[in-house]
Amino acid sequence: RELLSEDGVFSFEASYLMDVVDHTLFDMTYHEHLAYHSVKPLKAFFDANGMEMIEATRVDSHGGSLRGVAQLKGGGRTVGASVGEMTALEEEKKLDRAETLVAFGNKINEIKKELGFLLRRLRGEGKTIAGFGAPAKATTLMHHFELGPDIVDFIVDDSPLKQGLFSPGFHIPILPSQAIYEQKPDYLLILAWNFAEPIMKKHQAFSKAGGRFITPLPQIGIF
Repeated sequence: RELLSEDGVFSFEASYLMDVVDHTLFDMTYHEHLAYHSVKPLKAFFDANGMEMIEATRVDSHGGSLRGVAQLKGGGRTVGASVGEMTALEEEKKLDRAETLVAFGNKINEIKKELGFLLRRLRGEGKTIAGFGAPAKATTLMHHFELGPDIVDFIVDDSPLKQGLFSPGFHIPILPSQAIYEQKPDYLLILAWNFAEPIMKKHQAFSKAGGRFITPLPQIGIF
C-alpha cells in the first residue's frame, strides 16, 4: 500500500485453496508453500488495509493458483465481476467452513489407507517398487503416507542435482532414470504425480517390459 501510486495496481499469484481441496493437493504443503488463499478472505484483508481487490483469476500453475489484482480503495479501476463470481463459488462450495476442511483431511487419510494397503500387499507378493520423481512435495507425501524403504526400494529422478543423494528422512537412494531398466522394478510409484502422463509416455519401454505405473493422487491408479 505504501509503495503504490494513486493509480497503481498490485498483482499477485498464490496457491488457491479451492484447487488444493478439489484436486487433493495436500503434498504441496512444505516449507515454501505454507499459505493457501481464497478470494473471500483476501477481499476482507485488502478492505481492512485501505485497498480493494479488483480482479481474480484461476490459473494452472502449481496445480491450481489464484491470480489477483488489487488497488488502493477508491482507485480509478472498476471492480471486475470475477471477484464476486469467485466469492460466490467459494461460498457455494463452503470453502470457508470447517467441515469442508475436515472432509478434505478425511479424504487424504482414506487415500493413505488404501494406498498403504495396496503397496504392502504388492510387497507381500514379492513385488519390487521404485519411486519416480524427487520433487519437494514427494517428501510430504511419503512421510504422511508412511512410504519408507520397506516399501520403496529406490527413487529415480532426471535431475543430475538430485542423483546420488537420498530422500529426506527415509534416506532412500535417488538414482538416474536409467536405473529403471537396470534394476527392473515391478512397479513405479509416480511421486511427481502431476507429471504422470508425460512420465508414462516417456517410459513406455518400462510398460512394454511388463512394468506397471501407480499414481497416488489425485486418486489411486494402476496403469
